[in-house]
Amino acid sequence: MPNRSECEAVVRQLWPYLDGAVSESQRERIVAHLEGCVNCASHFDFAQSFLDAVAAARPHLPANEVLRVRVMSALMAEGFEAQ
Repeated sequence: MPNRSECEAVVRQLWPYLDGAVSESQRERIVAHLEGCVNCASHFDFAQSFLDAVAAARPHLPANEVLRVRVMSALMAEGFEAQ
């Protein structure tokens, strides 16, 4: 059974994990932990269900390229880097 500090570390990383914003080694550690920890798996299930519900609820609007360019330009002017 995983210890509490390990569970806390995994739960803190769930949102970045779901966003694909963790390293490969972190991803592997999180996946391995979730496979063996029912408590943390329930946190993951909630987070994934939440993201699925948000995606299903958003209106499906056509992409506005002009707006995207304006937003990206504003973000880059503030120091953000495009990925």
